[in-house]
Amino acid sequence: VDRPVRTLSGGERFRVSLARLLLADPPAQLLILDEPTNNLDITSVEQLAEALDAYRGALLVVSHDFGFLERIGIDTVIELDAGGRMHQRRDLDRQ
Repeated sequence: VDRPVRTLSGGERFRVSLARLLLADPPAQLLILDEPTNNLDITSVEQLAEALDAYRGALLVVSHDFGFLERIGIDTVIELDAGGRMHQRRDLDRQ
């Protein structure tokens, strides 16, 4: 709490940024997260999932962690195939 942000690790800075976003007044209507579970320990991933599950705005999340995506209630997956074409699904099956 008493340390300057510039002295924090990458994971700690991510947590500070996320806390600022989630506690903002008014809250952000859209969060865009790129691999948010990278560099987080299991406990931090659980805390992040709980915070995002309680978030009532829209989420756009880039992640390969399907368990995390399921945990935060992502219901639509858009993926790129090897040719760069987009495909949309309504489930998180890893097919």
